[in-house]
Amino acid sequence: MKHYFKALTFLTLGACANVAMPTGGPRDKTPPELVSSSPENNQLNFTGKTIELTFNEDIKLKDAKEEILIVPTLGKKTLFTVKKRKLIIEPELEWQTNTTYNINFRDGVQDLTEGNPAENLRLAFSTGPIIDSLSIEGTVKDIFTEKVPEKITIGVYQSDTFDIFKHTPIYFTKSDKEGKFSIPNLKSSIYFIYAFEDKNKNLKVDSKTEKYGFISKGIELNESQDSLEIAMTNVDSRPLQLTNIRHTDKTSRIRFNKQLDSLNVKGISTQQSLFTFGSDKSELIFYNVFPKGDSLKAMLIAKDSLGQRIDTTVYIKYGEIKTAVESFKTKQLDQKYTVPDKTLTYTLSYNKPIGAINADSIFIKYDSINLRPIDMKGVIIDTLNNTITIKTKIDPIKTEENEKPVTPELILGISSLISIDQDSSKRIVKPIKIPGEEDLGIVIVKVETTSKNYIVQITTIDNKIVQSVTNIKDYTFKHLEPLDYKIRIIIDENNNGKWDAGNFHDRREPEKIILFKSEEGKYSFPLRANWDYGPVLIKF
Repeated sequence: MKHYFKALTFLTLGACANVAMPTGGPRDKTPPELVSSSPENNQLNFTGKTIELTFNEDIKLKDAKEEILIVPTLGKKTLFTVKKRKLIIEPELEWQTNTTYNINFRDGVQDLTEGNPAENLRLAFSTGPIIDSLSIEGTVKDIFTEKVPEKITIGVYQSDTFDIFKHTPIYFTKSDKEGKFSIPNLKSSIYFIYAFEDKNKNLKVDSKTEKYGFISKGIELNESQDSLEIAMTNVDSRPLQLTNIRHTDKTSRIRFNKQLDSLNVKGISTQQSLFTFGSDKSELIFYNVFPKGDSLKAMLIAKDSLGQRIDTTVYIKYGEIKTAVESFKTKQLDQKYTVPDKTLTYTLSYNKPIGAINADSIFIKYDSINLRPIDMKGVIIDTLNNTITIKTKIDPIKTEENEKPVTPELILGISSLISIDQDSSKRIVKPIKIPGEEDLGIVIVKVETTSKNYIVQITTIDNKIVQSVTNIKDYTFKHLEPLDYKIRIIIDENNNGKWDAGNFHDRREPEKIILFKSEEGKYSFPLRANWDYGPVLIKF
């Protein structure tokens, strides 16, 4: 007698038997079929010690720990054994009383010859007189992109004291290739749900390396839920900590366990010590310019992206570790020319503080005769982030020999930037492309919403923000270069002008992001020169 099962769900663990594959004969294209099982599907009052399934042909297991999902869990040391046509599951843990168990075998059971997986193989049974029938279904998604997250674990818990970073769920499942998940055979109760990558397979969220998302409010399950959506992102939720201070003959380096979102330093003047971020915002470097033998007291107020804060005092001093002088280097970060105000914005980074700027060496070159110096009022130095931004107006001009506008160049000559170690920058020459109105396109966006605060952004396909506006329902984005673009909207709930990552411990979800999707089902669209795209209607 064949049994066809309906149900779905969660984890399992164990080992596979090594089986040799026979050779010769016609190719086997049919998957194994279940002949019998103990317990049977939907069986009540099950009291057996093991689960046994018998198929119509010899079988093998594939990635049992990953593919066969059992809920509630039977323990990490649950043993899976194959004996020809039979699969035996020996639980590590004892059965819970009056509990519904659900097994989803996914692609874990296959025929021996060709590896065809058993189709829709699922099993539900109860150790009590009732099988729970409620379910939670939904999808997981990446909060910033249209890509479907892969190999995602979805966990469910009920206790208010449960910590997704410390505890493991009893009920859990995994999403499919389309991001869909289902947690069946639940009893009526209040549940909390979250999703995470679980790269290290410990059923706990490692926020340093794993994407995760959660729904902050409990789900009161009186009837099945089938439309939940969990948005996932990378947010390091560890408590912010100062981890290390290292003093050398030139610097004092302060290390944090994660990148900072903001920093305030008190008690030190720039005449005593210059301070900047290091290669990333998890390191703060103080450059010693005060007399040797002295030490300086600095008060640091640091915050991470979750708003976690540290107020601490550090001492800056010379150390005995000798370091080599690092050569002065620069790197272009951004170059943009805006047509309406005829303004060039050019930003570059540098690897150590600037001690001086040679203003005469920074200018716009139209040709060998037409040179225009940069007004230093338009030069902004961000000492903390090691960047310099040059903002200047550039009008297209024509030469007598050429009726077309020439291509001007931004020149930063040799030694235009001098570091605190007195070494200087190399010559930088940047041609400036000045497009005309006919070379650019526009995107028209219309918004229908009940949200009070939101940000509409035009981005490149790699999610670089090109233009953005706040709380405007009808807007035309003008002067866009011919590229492929995307549109996204941030629901700015706290009206601070940026996206906020939320905080699990405060039960604050990340602010929602809406991605525009065309009628063709695409998240990006091409914009050509002299094109209008839209109007695009976005409702939320």
